[in-house]
Amino acid sequence: MTARRSIASLWALLLAASPALLGHEGGVRNPKPTKAKADLKLSERKMAAAKKKLAAQGRYNCCVKPSCSLCARVNGSCNCAANVAKGLGACGECYGGWQAGRGAIQGVNKKSVKLLPSEKQACPTPGEPPDELKEATDALLRAKQTLVAEKRYFCCIRGGCDQCAHEADCPCGQDLASGTAPEYYKIAGVKPPGQAQTKGVCGDCVDGWQSGRGNFSGIPLSEVTLANMSGRGDASMGTAAANYASGTSQMPKAAPMDMLHQSLGDWNLMVHGELFAVESQQTGPRGRDKFFSTNWFMPMLSRRLGPGTLTFRAMLSLEPATITNERYPLIFQTGETANGGIPIISGQHPHDLFMELAASYQIQLGERTVLHFYGGPRGEPALGPTAYPHRLSASEDPIATLGHHDQDSTHISNNVATAGLSYGPVTIEASGFHGREPDEHRWGIEGGAIDSFAARLTVAPSSRWTAQFSAGRINQREATHPLRPTLRTTASVMYVRPLATGHWATTLLWGRNNDLTYTQQPNFTQFFAASRQPADAVAPAGQESGTAPFLQPPFLPPPRNHIVTAPTRIPGQIYNSYLAESTLFFKNKHWIWGRVENVDKDSTLIYEEQLFVLLVDERRYARVQAYTAGYEYELPRYAGWLSTGLGGQFTYFGTPDVLKPVYGNHPLGIQVFLRFRLAPAAR
Repeated sequence: MTARRSIASLWALLLAASPALLGHEGGVRNPKPTKAKADLKLSERKMAAAKKKLAAQGRYNCCVKPSCSLCARVNGSCNCAANVAKGLGACGECYGGWQAGRGAIQGVNKKSVKLLPSEKQACPTPGEPPDELKEATDALLRAKQTLVAEKRYFCCIRGGCDQCAHEADCPCGQDLASGTAPEYYKIAGVKPPGQAQTKGVCGDCVDGWQSGRGNFSGIPLSEVTLANMSGRGDASMGTAAANYASGTSQMPKAAPMDMLHQSLGDWNLMVHGELFAVESQQTGPRGRDKFFSTNWFMPMLSRRLGPGTLTFRAMLSLEPATITNERYPLIFQTGETANGGIPIISGQHPHDLFMELAASYQIQLGERTVLHFYGGPRGEPALGPTAYPHRLSASEDPIATLGHHDQDSTHISNNVATAGLSYGPVTIEASGFHGREPDEHRWGIEGGAIDSFAARLTVAPSSRWTAQFSAGRINQREATHPLRPTLRTTASVMYVRPLATGHWATTLLWGRNNDLTYTQQPNFTQFFAASRQPADAVAPAGQESGTAPFLQPPFLPPPRNHIVTAPTRIPGQIYNSYLAESTLFFKNKHWIWGRVENVDKDSTLIYEEQLFVLLVDERRYARVQAYTAGYEYELPRYAGWLSTGLGGQFTYFGTPDVLKPVYGNHPLGIQVFLRFRLAPAAR
């Protein structure tokens, strides 16, 4: 009942917080692949070359980052920086950029920036437009023709806006159309809504209407307003080539971003969140059943500050309440402790209440270059892939990966500091952080000095691909082995393919923990003095102890294991883990996914959850497998900001011979769940 009440409380919080956080007025961008991609890329390259030549002539001085293209295309020059500094205003694209928080002139409040009439936007310095400008315009015209043929480009100005064309999707006609513009629906072949509502448009279209290029009759200029552009082009969302996921890890630009947006003055508020209510049952001697909830809620606040974008990030989870007894059943899973220092065996610990409390600052140094800083008392260092709760390829699987503690367990770390540089598709990062994993008291933040380090290289060669390689030294990682350092290495590839009515996401992942050799100093006398246990509680090797079975917490003070009478060299161990997972969403209704894991596990798997396991000399013992397949049906929406799904999954565990006497030949796991996610409705 406690878990059910906690789940209901979190659900009530999401219901109360979410209606005011509706997404961009145009809805979700059409993710369907377009045949205009080559022309769009060519136009971008030629426009960048043209702006570079214009800047060298002193005829291109923009006021936002990344710089606008509207002025170059229409006027053959850009004088927006000087015009804004004088209080005259800016072009429509720059005007929209300022409202989205991308203004680049210090001391100017976005509220003071207004739209400057097109005839006053040009640079007064004379000159000839470069040849690349015409080439960019011609390529973009071909792209628009393709987008129109694909029925994904419905603009509200004559000639069409270029800003939305570069996003391969223009909703401006649909968003602006109302009962006074029925010709839009006839041209677009779209059924008019029951109650039409006028929405905003992009900056290009605002500029076009003000210059007399409006394409609909009966719409007064007073109704042509700028759309809520929160989050679009915001540096807080990622680099030029990829989007941020958990911490500063990156996922492909093509991945849909399930979040709600709201402008709060100079701030942009973005909210993510999901909740799974799960009934889990497992077979075999170690199988257990349980009802629980996995969940997280992530608000973000960002704004322009100085030359960059400041973002405050928080991630909260009520799993300490919705997962009772400090873990849920998961065959072959190990890692961390519960209930007074007892190692968790065949169970997964809950996440902390505070999964992330951090801030980031991104500085756009150029069209393709971003310098970023990230850190806070709780966050994720530059080590590993996007954590499993936030991977698109694992979005509908409520259960943790068996390789979590070899791959991405540092997604909740204390006192994190990261610096990184992105240039085009490449990002390099370095982090310092406190290496000890969170303790079993999940409601607080432990703190600790920065004693561990990591570095990561991420490459995003296209909008559909990201790959990362990372390595780090994690000191005193585990409470069960507080002296042992670990060298972790990971590599992963993520692929996202947009579909007309969904998407397909896949991740391949390798993680490796090299638990390094270390020396345990003599601690026999101190151990028994601190624990107040009789000396015969632990008998010499080869002998039995009559009191050991009766030891109760507190049993072992730090260091809790490897009780020795002379300096002893504790050998290292190497653990590898491999994962492949894929999720397909199609027809906006159906989810199908699968996951395959092959993971090295230590000798604690043969024991029950007892305190004496802390004395076990952990060694790589066996390699286990897990094969998961699942299906989920997207339920009808009763609120535009909420996605709900009903699903289930089945896991077959591959048991090595040495573990069959303990776990059975073929243990199975089954979960049935109801999933809630904050997500704007697709257009």
